[in-house]
Amino acid sequence: MTELAERMYTTQSTIARLESGRTMPSMRTLACYAEATGSRAMVRLA
Repeated sequence: MTELAERMYTTQSTIARLESGRTMPSMRTLACYAEATGSRAMVRLA
């Protein structure tokens, strides 16, 4: 979690809240999370 926080330029507590589902992340946060984990953020409306 420390490495991910460093890649996203944020704190470990922010990552913990994000991964626990306790907060509703912004699209920008999701995009940063995806980039830091080598993924792509996709939003799909159906």
